[in-house]
Formats: sequence, C-alpha cells, structure tokens
Amino acid sequence: MKRESGLDLLRCLALLFVITFHSFLNNGYYYEPQTGFAMWLAGSFRWLSVACIGLFLMLSGFLKCEKTDLRNCYRGLIPVLLGYLIASAVSIPIRHFLFGEVLSFQTWCTYILSFYAVNYGWYVEMFLGLTLLVPFVNRLLKVLDDRGVLCLAALMLVLTACPGATPLPVLPDYWRVLYPLSYYILGAVVKRFQPRIHPLIGILGALGIAACLGTATVLSTDDFLNRALTWEFGDLWIVGIVLCLFLALYRLELPPWLGRILAFGADGCYGGYLLSYLLDAWCYRLIPQWRTPDHYGLMFLGVTVPIFLAAVLMGWILERVANRLAGRRKGSAKAKPFVSSETV
Repeated sequence: MKRESGLDLLRCLALLFVITFHSFLNNGYYYEPQTGFAMWLAGSFRWLSVACIGLFLMLSGFLKCEKTDLRNCYRGLIPVLLGYLIASAVSIPIRHFLFGEVLSFQTWCTYILSFYAVNYGWYVEMFLGLTLLVPFVNRLLKVLDDRGVLCLAALMLVLTACPGATPLPVLPDYWRVLYPLSYYILGAVVKRFQPRIHPLIGILGALGIAACLGTATVLSTDDFLNRALTWEFGDLWIVGIVLCLFLALYRLELPPWLGRILAFGADGCYGGYLLSYLLDAWCYRLIPQWRTPDHYGLMFLGVTVPIFLAAVLMGWILERVANRLAGRRKGSAKAKPFVSSETV
C-alpha cells in the first residue's frame, strides 16, 4: 500500500504531542497557580497536546478497519510485543543504575509482565486489548449500512465522550473508559465516508477549542490545576480537537522530499514513544532554572523539540531491530507495527 504523507504527518504530530504533554510533568506547570497570560497560553497548548492518544487511535481505525481475518490482525502483535521487550531491556538498566530506581530482579520481572518496565507502557497494554477486538469490531462495521455505522459512532460518543464534557453529571459515565474504541470507530467512519475540511479551518478549529479549554481552566480557579476544570483523553472537547486535526491533515499532499522525512519520522513513532521517558527524565533535570511560566516557550524549543527528534531516531532503530527479529521482509508494509501504511 502506498504511503500517504498526510498520515505520516499525523503520526509525527501525535508523537510530538505526547512528548509535549509529558513535558508539563517536568516543567513545573502543575505547581503553578492557574493565573495570568503565560499560564493561559501554556494551558491551551497543553490541551492541544492531549489530542495525542486520540490521533494514534483514529489512525488505527482508519488503517485497520477493513481487516476481518484474525490471523492477519493478530500476527501484527509480534513486533509490537518485541518492541516493548526491547524497550524494557533498554529502560530497566538505565532506571535501575542511573535513575536510582533500585528494585529486585523479581520486581522488574513483574514490571515487564504488567507493562510497567517502560514508564509509558500502559499504551501498549491498551493497544493489545484493542487489537484483540479489532477483527470482531470490523466485522460489525462491515455488516452495518452507512446509517448504522454513523449511529454506532454517535452512540459511542454519547457513552464515552459526552459524560465528561461538563463538570455536571448530565450523563452516566460508567463507559468513559471505552474511549479507545470510540476513536477507533471514528477512524473507521472517516475511512468509509472520506470527509475533508480545509487544513487551515481544521487547524484553527483545533486551536480555538484548545484556547477555550485554556480559558475555562484559568477562569475556574486561582489555585493549582487539580482544582480547575479538567478533561481526559476521550472527553468531547478533546475529541473535537482530534477530529479537526485529523480531517484537516489526513489527505494533505506534501512535497516528495518532505514526505520522505515524515516517513522516516513515522517509522520511529512507536519506539520513540516507548523510549521518550528516558530522555524526559534526563534532559529536564539539567535545567531546573527554566521551570517557570516565563521559560515554557524556551523549554519547548530548546528541550522538548530536541527530545522529539532524538526519540524518533531511537525509535527508528528499535523498530528496525524488532521487525528484523519478527522475521519480516525489509520494506514490507506489514513489518512496521504502528507506523506503516496499514497500521499505527
């Protein structure tokens, strides 16, 4: 399958958003009062970055929604698990000997099995479960007509996205945890109907929603973020940001030279995600004096962006090793578990 530069752009953007979102865990943002223009701007940018997981999951739905064969779906888990194990083998010694997380051998083994050996391993755990459901969800989507697919997508949003839209308990929120499935189905809907919006309109829409969320955060408290209005990965307003960006960029055509750069970056997104904590934990320790609102922009350009670039390179190497160990052909679209032209 031919690679599409718009999809590769979305993968790279999603990884950049992941690393940006995690940067707020290290730059002092959560320990600053939510007041002033600098905090509003930082908060708006943070809300924009929360779209990271939704972008990855929508890409999965877009690219995998036509697969109904169990063997074809499940064999892609081999390089995913190998990538996690390689990342664990890299992370554990660094965390144990350099970062001071001194744990017993038995504990580290338990961490590997529970997906804690890599700090951001929860995503792998979630993705494995989603992949097990994929062939059955795809069969359901295949037998539904267009109206049925739209109704299913709307129902999933009501169950998972709408309950967290406001601080008021207007809808039961028991099923909010199923937001990965909602994003997957939205990706399948986009694949089926091929809607598009102008890139500028989509980007401005995403920025506008993020700015509104930043405004709501600042106006809802003069204290720390834990006392302000907040939203989660699958809540309605975050879904709006994800949809705006996805519909604006997924069919974007870019110059061939830029497409090759994005393809290289996309091939390192999965491994880069897994290994990015090691860079986070080391780099942000070097600049404690930048952990103030006045330095957030400088920290993004001087630390977050370089971490993103280094994570892509490390991730590309990791995925190449994982795919070789999985016995896949060099250059095969199926050899890249999260970033090929068929899957994310």
